[in-house]
Amino acid sequence: MNIRTAPLLGFALILIILTACTSAPDTTPTPSLVPSPDTEDISATAEITPVAPVFSVSTVDGENIRLEDLLGSVPVYLLFIPSTTDELDRSQLTRIQSQINQFDEMNAEVVVVVSDLPTRVIDMRDELGLGFSLIADPLHVVASEWQVFDLDNDGESNPASFVFDALGGLAARLIAAEPEDRPSVEEVLYVIEESLSSGAA
Repeated sequence: MNIRTAPLLGFALILIILTACTSAPDTTPTPSLVPSPDTEDISATAEITPVAPVFSVSTVDGENIRLEDLLGSVPVYLLFIPSTTDELDRSQLTRIQSQINQFDEMNAEVVVVVSDLPTRVIDMRDELGLGFSLIADPLHVVASEWQVFDLDNDGESNPASFVFDALGGLAARLIAAEPEDRPSVEEVLYVIEESLSSGAA
Protein backbone atom coordinates (compact mmCIF):
# COMPACT_ATOMS: atom_id res chain seq x y z
CA MET A 1 0.00 0.00 0.00
CA ASN A 2 1.46 3.35 -0.97
CA ILE A 3 1.63 5.96 1.74
CA ARG A 4 2.35 9.63 1.30
CA THR A 5 3.26 11.98 4.13
CA ALA A 6 3.09 15.75 4.19
CA PRO A 7 3.15 18.70 6.61
CA LEU A 8 -0.23 20.23 7.48
CA LEU A 9 -0.75 24.01 7.47
CA GLY A 10 2.84 24.91 8.30
CA PHE A 11 3.18 22.58 11.29
CA ALA A 12 5.71 19.75 11.34
CA LEU A 13 2.93 17.20 11.02
CA ILE A 14 2.76 13.82 9.36
CA LEU A 15 -0.59 12.88 7.88
CA ILE A 16 -0.83 9.51 6.16
CA ILE A 17 -3.61 9.31 3.61
CA LEU A 18 -5.03 5.92 2.65
CA THR A 19 -8.11 6.85 0.65
CA ALA A 20 -10.26 3.76 0.13
CA CYS A 21 -12.21 3.15 -3.05
CA THR A 22 -13.82 0.24 -4.83
CA SER A 23 -10.78 -0.50 -7.00
CA ALA A 24 -7.12 0.35 -6.36
CA PRO A 25 -6.46 2.85 -3.58
CA ASP A 26 -5.94 6.46 -4.68
CA THR A 27 -2.80 7.69 -2.91
CA THR A 28 -2.78 11.18 -4.46
CA PRO A 29 -2.31 13.81 -1.72
CA THR A 30 -5.29 16.03 -1.10
CA PRO A 31 -5.00 19.64 -2.35
CA SER A 32 -4.47 20.92 1.21
CA LEU A 33 -1.30 18.82 1.60
CA VAL A 34 2.02 19.93 0.21
CA PRO A 35 4.78 17.33 -0.28
CA SER A 36 7.88 17.97 1.81
CA PRO A 37 11.36 16.68 0.95
CA ASP A 38 12.18 16.07 4.61
CA THR A 39 9.40 13.47 4.90
CA GLU A 40 10.08 11.50 1.71
CA ASP A 41 12.15 8.85 3.50
CA ILE A 42 9.40 8.36 6.05
CA SER A 43 6.79 7.89 3.32
CA ALA A 44 8.90 5.17 1.75
CA THR A 45 9.16 3.10 4.91
CA ALA A 46 6.12 3.92 7.09
CA GLU A 47 3.47 1.26 7.53
CA ILE A 48 0.03 1.19 9.11
CA THR A 49 -1.38 -1.90 10.74
CA PRO A 50 -4.25 -2.95 8.45
CA VAL A 51 -6.59 -3.87 11.31
CA ALA A 52 -7.10 -1.23 13.99
CA PRO A 53 -7.43 -2.26 17.63
CA VAL A 54 -11.04 -2.15 18.76
CA PHE A 55 -12.52 -1.52 22.16
CA SER A 56 -15.78 -1.74 24.04
CA VAL A 57 -15.80 0.84 26.83
CA SER A 58 -18.18 3.23 28.53
CA THR A 59 -18.15 6.95 27.93
CA VAL A 60 -18.28 9.35 30.86
CA ASP A 61 -22.04 9.55 30.16
CA GLY A 62 -22.45 5.79 30.68
CA GLU A 63 -22.95 4.98 27.01
CA ASN A 64 -21.19 1.84 25.82
CA ILE A 65 -19.02 2.46 22.78
CA ARG A 66 -18.15 -0.58 20.68
CA LEU A 67 -15.70 0.64 18.10
CA GLU A 68 -16.13 -2.51 16.04
CA ASP A 69 -19.83 -1.65 15.63
CA LEU A 70 -19.03 1.88 14.43
CA LEU A 71 -16.25 0.95 12.02
CA GLY A 72 -17.71 -0.09 8.72
CA SER A 73 -21.05 1.63 9.27
CA VAL A 74 -20.20 5.35 9.55
CA PRO A 75 -17.11 7.55 9.23
CA VAL A 76 -15.30 7.77 12.57
CA TYR A 77 -12.92 10.43 13.90
CA LEU A 78 -11.05 8.85 16.82
CA LEU A 79 -9.02 11.37 18.76
CA PHE A 80 -6.59 10.90 21.66
CA ILE A 81 -5.71 13.82 23.93
CA PRO A 82 -3.33 13.70 26.91
CA SER A 83 -5.18 15.79 29.48
CA THR A 84 -8.21 17.83 30.51
CA THR A 85 -6.21 20.89 31.51
CA ASP A 86 -3.75 21.55 28.69
CA GLU A 87 -4.84 24.54 26.61
CA LEU A 88 -3.94 22.84 23.32
CA ASP A 89 -6.16 19.87 24.17
CA ARG A 90 -9.06 22.06 25.27
CA SER A 91 -8.79 24.31 22.21
CA GLN A 92 -8.79 21.31 19.89
CA LEU A 93 -11.97 19.95 21.47
CA THR A 94 -13.63 23.37 21.42
CA ARG A 95 -12.92 23.71 17.70
CA ILE A 96 -14.42 20.27 17.04
CA GLN A 97 -17.54 21.19 19.01
CA SER A 98 -17.90 24.44 17.07
CA GLN A 99 -18.14 22.41 13.84
CA ILE A 100 -19.93 19.33 15.16
CA ASN A 101 -22.89 20.01 12.85
CA GLN A 102 -20.65 19.31 9.86
CA PHE A 103 -19.70 15.93 11.31
CA ASP A 104 -23.40 15.25 11.92
CA GLU A 105 -24.26 16.16 8.32
CA MET A 106 -21.84 13.47 7.10
CA ASN A 107 -23.13 11.00 9.71
CA ALA A 108 -19.64 10.90 11.18
CA GLU A 109 -19.00 9.84 14.77
CA VAL A 110 -16.50 11.74 16.91
CA VAL A 111 -14.97 9.67 19.73
CA VAL A 112 -12.39 11.23 22.05
CA VAL A 113 -10.17 9.26 24.43
CA VAL A 114 -8.81 11.40 27.26
CA SER A 115 -5.93 10.23 29.44
CA ASP A 116 -7.48 11.54 32.64
CA LEU A 117 -9.88 10.61 35.42
CA PRO A 118 -13.61 10.36 34.62
CA THR A 119 -14.51 13.16 37.04
CA ARG A 120 -12.07 15.52 35.37
CA VAL A 121 -13.31 14.57 31.91
CA ILE A 122 -16.90 15.27 33.04
CA ASP A 123 -15.87 18.65 34.45
CA MET A 124 -14.16 19.53 31.17
CA ARG A 125 -17.17 18.37 29.16
CA ASP A 126 -19.52 20.56 31.18
CA GLU A 127 -17.20 23.56 31.14
CA LEU A 128 -16.61 23.44 27.38
CA GLY A 129 -20.12 22.26 26.47
CA LEU A 130 -18.91 19.20 24.56
CA GLY A 131 -21.57 17.05 22.93
CA PHE A 132 -19.58 14.14 21.47
CA SER A 133 -18.46 10.85 23.02
CA LEU A 134 -15.74 11.17 25.67
CA ILE A 135 -13.87 8.18 27.11
CA ALA A 136 -11.76 8.52 30.24
CA ASP A 137 -8.54 6.49 29.98
CA PRO A 138 -6.58 7.32 33.16
CA LEU A 139 -4.57 4.08 33.08
CA HIS A 140 -3.74 4.51 29.36
CA VAL A 141 -5.25 1.14 28.47
CA VAL A 142 -6.80 2.28 25.18
CA ALA A 143 -3.89 4.60 24.38
CA SER A 144 -1.45 1.71 24.83
CA GLU A 145 -3.46 -0.56 22.54
CA TRP A 146 -3.41 2.14 19.89
CA GLN A 147 0.33 2.68 20.38
CA VAL A 148 0.08 6.37 21.28
CA PHE A 149 1.25 6.01 24.90
CA ASP A 150 4.77 6.67 26.21
CA LEU A 151 6.26 7.25 22.78
CA ASP A 152 8.71 9.74 24.30
CA ASN A 153 9.40 7.65 27.41
CA ASP A 154 7.63 10.24 29.54
CA GLY A 155 4.68 8.18 30.75
CA GLU A 156 2.24 10.35 28.76
CA SER A 157 -0.03 9.81 25.78
CA ASN A 158 0.64 11.72 22.59
CA PRO A 159 -2.10 13.66 20.82
CA ALA A 160 -3.27 11.47 17.95
CA SER A 161 -5.97 11.49 15.28
CA PHE A 162 -7.35 8.53 13.33
CA VAL A 163 -9.96 9.05 10.60
CA PHE A 164 -11.87 6.03 9.29
CA ASP A 165 -14.13 6.01 6.26
CA ALA A 166 -17.63 4.52 6.28
CA LEU A 167 -16.28 1.11 5.25
CA GLY A 168 -13.94 0.98 8.23
CA GLY A 169 -10.80 1.75 6.23
CA LEU A 170 -8.14 3.99 7.76
CA ALA A 171 -8.32 7.20 5.73
CA ALA A 172 -5.80 9.26 7.69
CA ARG A 173 -3.58 9.08 10.74
CA LEU A 174 -1.57 11.66 12.63
CA ILE A 175 0.36 10.89 15.80
CA ALA A 176 1.89 14.10 17.11
CA ALA A 177 5.65 14.32 17.49
CA GLU A 178 5.18 17.66 19.25
CA PRO A 179 2.19 18.89 21.31
CA GLU A 180 1.29 21.37 18.57
CA ASP A 181 1.18 18.69 15.87
CA ARG A 182 -2.56 18.42 15.31
CA PRO A 183 -4.72 18.49 12.18
CA SER A 184 -7.27 21.24 11.84
CA VAL A 185 -10.95 20.37 11.99
CA GLU A 186 -11.21 21.45 8.35
CA GLU A 187 -8.59 18.90 7.33
CA VAL A 188 -10.38 16.11 9.17
CA LEU A 189 -13.70 17.07 7.60
CA TYR A 190 -12.05 17.20 4.19
CA VAL A 191 -10.68 13.65 4.55
CA ILE A 192 -14.12 12.39 5.58
CA GLU A 193 -15.84 14.22 2.72
CA GLU A 194 -13.33 12.89 0.21
CA SER A 195 -13.80 9.33 1.44
CA LEU A 196 -17.57 9.66 1.05
CA SER A 197 -17.38 11.20 -2.42
CA SER A 198 -14.91 8.56 -3.61
CA GLY A 199 -17.41 5.84 -2.89
CA ALA A 200 -16.11 4.66 0.48
CA ALA A 201 -19.66 4.95 1.78
